[in-house]
Amino acid sequence: MKRLIYGVLVVLAVVLASCEGKPGRDGRDGLVNYYKIPVQINQNEWKYTDFDNNNYFYATISMPEITGEIYQHGNIMVYREYDTGTAQATQTPLPYVRHKEYLADEATQTWGFYTETVDYEFTVGKMTIFYTASDFDYEVDKQFVPEQMNFRVFITY
Repeated sequence: MKRLIYGVLVVLAVVLASCEGKPGRDGRDGLVNYYKIPVQINQNEWKYTDFDNNNYFYATISMPEITGEIYQHGNIMVYREYDTGTAQATQTPLPYVRHKEYLADEATQTWGFYTETVDYEFTVGKMTIFYTASDFDYEVDKQFVPEQMNFRVFITY
């Protein structure tokens, strides 16, 4: 059973990897319909919630490709892309969760630790990307804004 599931996943990965950046056909010929949409969120596009508790950054993106039909019956996957347009480009699927450390106090060589999370939600016509750091240090450092981030939205239906 595990081999069957693995085999199906491999075939699906090969089929999806061979897709180009144009919408698919109408589905009647047995092909998967798809959109592959590059998204860049610049630093000035991040908004901050500024709630009493549980603050985070977010950016809302117009996504007309997410129709009511796709919302109800499609599949939407988002990947964060690093080194976009270079030979070193890599992608990681969202939600992205990475544990990080930083030098909190150079004089005492004290290290701080946090978890960075990037996730998303969508509805008809739009998508929101969220950035949260577990230490909420940006509540202390009011100048902090997440870096520019590149994403690939992959819609199949």
